[in-house]
Amino acid sequence: MVEQGAGPFGVVDPRLTIYALANGMDLVKDEGTRRLEWYRDGRERGILVEATDGGTLRVTAQAWSREDASSMAALPQGPPHAPEALAKNIAAILEQALEAANGL
Repeated sequence: MVEQGAGPFGVVDPRLTIYALANGMDLVKDEGTRRLEWYRDGRERGILVEATDGGTLRVTAQAWSREDASSMAALPQGPPHAPEALAKNIAAILEQALEAANGL
């Protein structure tokens, strides 16, 4: 478990927490990544937010089976974002990723 506010996630973590709570999702925080997770239509779904080497944050929609971790399907959601830009537009960016994850 990683402390809130670490690295490029400092400005994004509070908004991810609020989004997760408002949408009934789990928020998993690891070193260099955050993932919103939920279950729908027999598959786990997720929105992965990961730090890049350049200090930006990449958003990826994901879906996988509980029984088969190798079944991971992933769809990057545009280019990486500066942390401040992601924080400012987080609702729109995450809604787009949520729709993509539900479609996988």
